[in-house]
Amino acid sequence: MTAPDSDAALLAQLVAGDQQALRQVLHAHGQAIFAYALRRLGSPEEAQDVVNDTLLALWRQAVRAQAQASSLRAWLLGIARHKIVDVLRTRGQAWREVADEEGTLLANAADPDPSPLERLCLECDEARLAAALDQLPEVQREALYLFTYEGLSLAEIASIQQTPLATAGTRVHQARQRLRRHLSATGQALR
Repeated sequence: MTAPDSDAALLAQLVAGDQQALRQVLHAHGQAIFAYALRRLGSPEEAQDVVNDTLLALWRQAVRAQAQASSLRAWLLGIARHKIVDVLRTRGQAWREVADEEGTLLANAADPDPSPLERLCLECDEARLAAALDQLPEVQREALYLFTYEGLSLAEIASIQQTPLATAGTRVHQARQRLRRHLSATGQALR
């Protein structure tokens, strides 16, 4: 994750038409966008298209992003979410999480540093955690993903999900409670 100051500098360079800044954005945030899209689409090709479309939107809307974005990563993920919904709409599908049978697709898309949720997976049975995550409503699962994997603030999540701040906080809180209840009921406690 890049620092907010360097994101501001990148946005200023983009507004000035610096294509090298776009490459730096790809380097800093491309993996996060790709992993986010891959989780929902299940297709590396479509996920890469989402990354490309998101960066194109940033290039075209650099002035707007500079004015609106408190976090470049959150702004990019918000744009990526719209691009994902467009792909799903084209497929005639609704928003969903995707996982391949071997877990390789998602494992290869994840950031190399373990997140809190990944550390949790190491401590508990991954199948039970996956089942518990599947029990969550989509909006709660998405909010938890953005909070846990991407490290976004509740305000950034609210912006991405286009919902009030309190709703974003409630979604993360309820997702954690449901996970805790489900894992406790199946003999595993969250630590």
